[in-house]
Amino acid sequence: MAGDAPRSIYPGQSSLSDADALFSIADDFFKNAGYQCRADQEVRSLRCSRALRDLYIHQTTAVVQVFPEDGGTGVYTLVTTRWDEGLIPGEFISSEFTNPDVKAFCEYLSEEALGYCQG
Repeated sequence: MAGDAPRSIYPGQSSLSDADALFSIADDFFKNAGYQCRADQEVRSLRCSRALRDLYIHQTTAVVQVFPEDGGTGVYTLVTTRWDEGLIPGEFISSEFTNPDVKAFCEYLSEEALGYCQG
């Protein structure tokens, strides 16, 4: 497993401070990028995953998660990880990971004046 630096999402308008609104926007964005998303109402989070590599001997999956930060401040945490499974030795798999879809999501939030990512 490898992960990108976590980011905080700050709402740009009051409508995004509602978790359901942010999860709906993130769900649509990541589904359009080829992810399968699932909201967890109990934990108040959104988890999306997409296969980056699906070969006979090796599978790589990107996972994106969005959840509210503690304290009810209207700020959310955005985390992305990469999971590798298979027969390729670990020394051939990079321990560094940046997810271009997460960067594009943050740019989308900013361009649409919905909020911004920091971190």
